[in-house]
Amino acid sequence: MSEPAAKPSIKSIAERLQGNRLVESEALARRLLQVEPANIDAKVLLAVSLLMQQRPGEAAELHRQLIAAQPKESTHYNNLGTALQELGDLAGAESAYRQGLALEPDNAGALASLGSLRWQKGDAVETRDLMLAAWRLDPGMPEPRIYGASACLRCADPEMAARLLEHCEKWPFLGATLEADLSAVLIQIDRTDEAERRLLSLIRRPEARSIASIRLAALMERVNRLDEAEGLLAEASIAPEDRREASLMSAILASRRGRFDNAISLFLEHLSGTSSENRGADTLFALAKAYDKVGNAVAALGTLQQAHQIQMHHAGRLAPNLLEPNSNPLDILEYPVSDEEFARWSTDPAAPSANESPIFIVGFPRSGTTLLELMLDAHPGIRSMDERAFLQNVIRKMQEGGRLLYPDHLGRLSASELNAMRETYWGCVKGVIALGKIDRLVDKNPLNILRLPIIHRIFPKARIILALRHPCDVLLSNYMQNFNAPAYQVLCSSIERLAQGYAETMDFWTQHASRFNASVLELRYEDLLTDLGSQINRIALHLELRDADALRGFQEHAKAKGFISTPSYSQVVEPLNTKAVGRWQRYRKLLEPVLPILRPAMDRWGYEA
Repeated sequence: MSEPAAKPSIKSIAERLQGNRLVESEALARRLLQVEPANIDAKVLLAVSLLMQQRPGEAAELHRQLIAAQPKESTHYNNLGTALQELGDLAGAESAYRQGLALEPDNAGALASLGSLRWQKGDAVETRDLMLAAWRLDPGMPEPRIYGASACLRCADPEMAARLLEHCEKWPFLGATLEADLSAVLIQIDRTDEAERRLLSLIRRPEARSIASIRLAALMERVNRLDEAEGLLAEASIAPEDRREASLMSAILASRRGRFDNAISLFLEHLSGTSSENRGADTLFALAKAYDKVGNAVAALGTLQQAHQIQMHHAGRLAPNLLEPNSNPLDILEYPVSDEEFARWSTDPAAPSANESPIFIVGFPRSGTTLLELMLDAHPGIRSMDERAFLQNVIRKMQEGGRLLYPDHLGRLSASELNAMRETYWGCVKGVIALGKIDRLVDKNPLNILRLPIIHRIFPKARIILALRHPCDVLLSNYMQNFNAPAYQVLCSSIERLAQGYAETMDFWTQHASRFNASVLELRYEDLLTDLGSQINRIALHLELRDADALRGFQEHAKAKGFISTPSYSQVVEPLNTKAVGRWQRYRKLLEPVLPILRPAMDRWGYEA
């Protein structure tokens, strides 16, 4: 008897479903249910067919029937969650996913689905935890690795983000959405070549051209190829579902081009479609900077207040102890080296020379350290590696096993232990940059200003450059910047807390630089802007550079460099100007109460209030 006259089989329905013959699979499933209304497998296949036909409401109703018939079957809850998520019922979807996971906690697919929903709702912390759990259960699933990496970056864990995406260049085509989202996170971890390759492939697919154009424009902006970014957006046919992201990208480009009124309108357009719960601090910080550029300090400060509230909530979930009244976000300040302890340090006969040691650039963040790094990187005999926390890795290595404490036991280290610590440092360096035999390394990390004890212990002859800038401009710039590290988010949450942290940091530095008699060049940002030639000569003398002419061409070098990891990536390719000097005066009312806290630092380095 032919199939139309016979009762359909589950196998025949499944085969048509797998072959994407969705209308046929639906018809056969409905015929079977007419004969066997309680057939669970037929209902499951029918629901899947309906969902694939973009009929999530009908699919959800079937999944509810399945839950009523089999309330202990986790799959039904997970499938209901998927249908509800497509309907836009995020609360209902989340409830369904959580009920499914209560029945089957180790279901990698359900963990990833809930993680995707939490990411959609702007919760990076739980997204990270859910995606990492799913990845450990099923390392082959791409979703946990892609969205887990994105969440790890939001949670200030770039090492785990990089680990999750190891060897992703070997992954096959993942579909439009996953390809676009993978490329977005690759851009953030400085794998722009791989991101560009994937996006150029994706943009050739008609169904993905819209989102691929937007993400490729974002890549071009991030590596300072603005003409290409604007051209891509101008030529793209943007799909309705991508318009909000396109408006955000247009806002960013408008800001880069100095069209700040246009940027403000576009940022507000983007934010208008987002609930307050889901607003990202990054967009609010960008909007605040645009307000600042047009001279609207009141709107800038109001927007910054919203951004900091979001960040404080995020930081509190990552590290609740940071929100305690007496917490110190810069807790390393509590561990100085006294004169007595320093006197017990033994001489290290194997200490490398200045030319064999890294050149350290330090300073309170937003003091011009990236500018100095790129100037030095333009020299053919000097290589930089963007910001790395390798000195912190050395400190962790020292404290392994609990025998030695930092900095208390720096004086106990033997020559072999000091050498091992240097090997740890150089081992980290080799993982990110290949140095030639005569190359000198630049290690630029502003907050290494608080790690002078470890610098001086393992590289006592190192040349150090201290980047300085008017303390009020530094505070304002930090307050307006979007940082990922939770401790620094808390530090920057108020001008009062920032001022105290700045003052304590500079006191810590001054005491230790004097105590160690470290080889330090103090370089004021304002002097670089007004007398570049003289400051380059000072740098060359300090570092014993024979030819410093290459340092003058640092901006062209920065443009050719492409990806620059720090927040000032868009500023260091611009011609030097003094627009940001004295900007704090427009916010004097905000900064006036903390001037007494900053006064010692201003007097020390010749700044006026």
